[in-house]
Amino acid sequence: MPDPAAGITPEAVPRILIVEDEPDVARMLARMIDDLGDYRIETCLDAAAFPGFLSDPPDLVLTDLMMPGLDGFEVIERVKRVDPDLPVVVISAYATLENAVLAMRAGAFDFLAKPFRPESLELMLTKVQRDHGLRARAAAAASRAAVLDPHLNALRGTSPAMRSLREWILKVRDTRASVLIEGESGTGKELVASALHAGRGPFVAINLAAMPPDLAEAELFGYRKGAFTGATRDYPGLVMEATGGVLFLDEVNATPPHLQAKLLRCLQNRTVRALGDSREQTVDFRLLCASNQPLEQAVREHGFRQDLYYRLNVLHVTLPPLRDRVEDIPELAESFVRHYARLHGCPARRLAPDVLVALMGYSWPGNVRELENSIEQAVILCPRDAVALPLEVFPALLGGRGATGTGHDPGGGTTLAEVERRYIETVLADCGNNKAQAARTLGIDYKTLLRKLRAWEESP
Repeated sequence: MPDPAAGITPEAVPRILIVEDEPDVARMLARMIDDLGDYRIETCLDAAAFPGFLSDPPDLVLTDLMMPGLDGFEVIERVKRVDPDLPVVVISAYATLENAVLAMRAGAFDFLAKPFRPESLELMLTKVQRDHGLRARAAAAASRAAVLDPHLNALRGTSPAMRSLREWILKVRDTRASVLIEGESGTGKELVASALHAGRGPFVAINLAAMPPDLAEAELFGYRKGAFTGATRDYPGLVMEATGGVLFLDEVNATPPHLQAKLLRCLQNRTVRALGDSREQTVDFRLLCASNQPLEQAVREHGFRQDLYYRLNVLHVTLPPLRDRVEDIPELAESFVRHYARLHGCPARRLAPDVLVALMGYSWPGNVRELENSIEQAVILCPRDAVALPLEVFPALLGGRGATGTGHDPGGGTTLAEVERRYIETVLADCGNNKAQAARTLGIDYKTLLRKLRAWEESP
């Protein structure tokens, strides 16, 4: 949290949310905090309204412990789901050691007993401010490291989700623990695996969904000459090739049952036996796995071994779909334009404004991979004399003519204004109809958003 004495701008003033069912206590607490510095203070008196405050998270949450409909422990749990680093301070008249310990175990930053003194509040705010500063410096150091790291640079985007992902990679990169990377197809799971590997030793990748089940075992664990018809030479297998580096199993959810058992044994014993061999050889590799479906669900449906799942899922990350990080689309699109212009020997171009609106208004079921393919198509089809990539060279689903040149207006005659309206309505829905947050996500003034909404209401 910024120093209140540092002359900060209104946008930088820390926001504090007080969750308290007694209005008099909430007012007194807000007044005491206001006397201690420059803060924006919001109050939640109703448990039912609390989730709405988390659509635009504050910088600090102060919560009572015992409240009807919502206790302090549930407040902590909900806050941590939204932002694990957001500090929550519990205030309670039930200031027992047991309650304090339980609150801290649940993730509370601090515990204050009622009635609280101004100096106790001031000390708590100072601790929060110091912790925030340390986190900010750590994040800045991670950002500086990322600039120099080509593997992290490949994970483009400045959204909170992508910043957190890069910070997480830096934390776990130097361990040897297995990692399970989950996410929809096209979200960049192999890029995350590459960033975790960071060029250290061999990187051996196999897509288990693309491998015939009867060949997968031989490909992974190797074979000896004569082990089966066609085995005319010794083959060490991908597991042996990965020794000293990383073995990346893509679409691990497609692993055949018989192969799951052998993979489990390999991970438990750190040995591998090739087909046709009587000896086991020691292997040393880090296992990274990716799944485009929740692997835990496959375990529940008895399609994947539970014991193997626990071996793979030591560290876990779920990649966000592109529709959940719309703010990253311009940067991704521009980088793909530059890349494919160089690759295909085309002039470097910018994206036309209506193209950006269309790109950000589309749901991208194929995620980043679909965006990349659309940009490559547009670069290739763009007229040589065009200054900017026009919408007409993009796929029909975006409102362009695509490769066919036949023209297509999704929804029948979609105009730029209609695409803009659809996009703004999508962002509003994603923000739970919180107009202030939607305006920030859209990068427009709050009054501009209200003006647009009013105009649409008057002329539907």
